[in-house]
Amino acid sequence: MSRATLYQYFSSKEQLFVELIRTAAADLLRVIQRLGAIGPTVEGYDNLHWWLGEWAWVQDKYTALYLQWAVTDSPEASLRPLIAEHIVSYVSSLTPRLSAAIDDDFDASGVATVLLPLLFRMNDYRQKGMTRTLTDEEVLDGTATFVQLALFPSTTRSALAARTTAPRAPRPGRVRRASEATRERSERAPIPATVQRILHAGAETFAARGFHHSTVQDVLQCARVGRGTFYKYFDDKTDLLISLAEDCMFRLEELAGCFVDAIDADDSGRTLREWLQECLTLHRQYQGVFRALLHEESRHPVLEDLRRQSGGAILRIFDRALARVDRAYPFDVRVGSLLLLALLERGPEYAFGTDYDLSEARVVEVLAVLIERGLLDRTPPRSLRRPPRPDLVAS
Repeated sequence: MSRATLYQYFSSKEQLFVELIRTAAADLLRVIQRLGAIGPTVEGYDNLHWWLGEWAWVQDKYTALYLQWAVTDSPEASLRPLIAEHIVSYVSSLTPRLSAAIDDDFDASGVATVLLPLLFRMNDYRQKGMTRTLTDEEVLDGTATFVQLALFPSTTRSALAARTTAPRAPRPGRVRRASEATRERSERAPIPATVQRILHAGAETFAARGFHHSTVQDVLQCARVGRGTFYKYFDDKTDLLISLAEDCMFRLEELAGCFVDAIDADDSGRTLREWLQECLTLHRQYQGVFRALLHEESRHPVLEDLRRQSGGAILRIFDRALARVDRAYPFDVRVGSLLLLALLERGPEYAFGTDYDLSEARVVEVLAVLIERGLLDRTPPRSLRRPPRPDLVAS
């Protein structure tokens, strides 16, 4: 094709990208609308399993688009309003399907708002080769089992077993508990107050503007320090991101070590919710850092190594905790750990300032019940109570 032919239809590369987003969004919306009857039956589980496979197929079709998600996910990205528009269409289309299939106390829009980014992230793991030697079919089976139980905890275990094969057992290992992680952290060297100010300003700036759109000058203005002071401690903006990422991932590992205590506590889920609130607080504090790591906005070798090693350590901690759950159906805990990590990474901030944004209390409750039902096989399951309209945060 000649250049002139291309410019007959598209004025720029950016317009071509926008049209690609619109086409992909329309295809995903059709997948949502094609979801068949769901419920705690073999047929319902089959329909859900097929639907998740179709979602993955469409996302694979547009792999190039999703690998450029940083272009749209940054707070100051010009395409962010367009993405928000499509998110509203996804959630508003899926919510009535869930409401019709489940009892009136179910927070359908809250679950839809969290479920959709979870599917995006799980397929993102596949596309980037981050599924820990699991096959695509194993990831699909584990995800389908999780979603089925999260929505319909009364599903017969025979219905689940009919669709999946027995998973390989994870390597045995010791579960690190909170006291050990806390002791490790106490042994770290103290950070000077000036460096703390710059780190805090960097986290705040990257969260507000995104890593790529932020400059060192933006950080200096937020920290109220001079350029000479900044360069005394950091080489450049990427060096600041590395320091923030190291602290963020250390604290996330520390929280991961507390997960086993949260699920072992015999207090009707209170400790689990407190743990999730701590995770949410960490996510809010390092929102820009999470985005930069998730989207690989910097390919610096230190960040690459941090993503690989720290992420692997967190998943292994989750493996050992989830392996303690006694289940009457086949479930690969390695998929469960990926699902748990995806929920913590993407669940808290997906709705992009739309009417479907969730309050912190609502995020914690939705995540808690999804984890209880889908990963811990807790019975009787806690119901998701529909909150009053003021609990929704308007855009």
